[in-house]
Amino acid sequence: MSIEHRAREAIDTFTTRVRHDLDAHLRSLASDLLRVVQEAQDPWRAELERAVADARTEAERVFRGRLESMRGELTREMDLRLAAERADLQAARAALKGGVREGRVDTVERLLGAIRRIDEATSLSGILEALAKGAAAETSRVAILLVEGDMLHTWGHFGFGPNAGPTDMPIGQAGVLAAAVALRQTAFVPPLLATQQPSTPAFMCVPVGQTGLVVPIIVASEVVAVLYADDVARLPEQEDAPVWTEEVEVLVRHASIRLENVTSVRTVEVLSKPV
Repeated sequence: MSIEHRAREAIDTFTTRVRHDLDAHLRSLASDLLRVVQEAQDPWRAELERAVADARTEAERVFRGRLESMRGELTREMDLRLAAERADLQAARAALKGGVREGRVDTVERLLGAIRRIDEATSLSGILEALAKGAAAETSRVAILLVEGDMLHTWGHFGFGPNAGPTDMPIGQAGVLAAAVALRQTAFVPPLLATQQPSTPAFMCVPVGQTGLVVPIIVASEVVAVLYADDVARLPEQEDAPVWTEEVEVLVRHASIRLENVTSVRTVEVLSKPV
């Protein structure tokens, strides 16, 4: 073997050893650099987490403050509305006692009792039940139907005979009920004629000389239900029959305010709960 060949082999062997050692040193250097970077990032990460936690705490504090302010404003507004309605009812009661017939005084007493029961109810179903019973005390038949999308679902009814009460139906097929929902206004049911309009549900067939009424129950500018009432069972000789419609409208309006108040307070309570 020539000297040149042996020298080349020695150089190759040395080069391989140096390359191997260099790779090992480079891996060690990379590991050391990663450790240095990691150690430098730990304090920065901790500081970032503290800043995020502080920001979240401050945001929650501000949010709770706004919610409490909203709750206070809603409560004050509802109290003012209720106080105004109670003042009107008290004024009506005083006027009745000043010279109107005793029967009207009894009506106002009954109306005030129904309003108190609506105020005392703490659930949505409880408010609707108090409303239905209060309206049923003023006339012969009452029904409440809930608005759910394009459907009206029967919530409950009083005074109807077996199989004569309302059933679930599409709003588009509900005639006066649909108009009350669309216009958000009280509507009277046309009297029963020789040929009844097909859009009038069977339970709303009111004979001539008697009164049927549909009042929308509005919460936050949306119609959530409708109350139907009539005096089909009223005796013909009874006087002042249409007066009950005004009393039912007062009860529905008060129940709508109460439903809005309870719904708003529950929304605030849910939003104010910590995540």
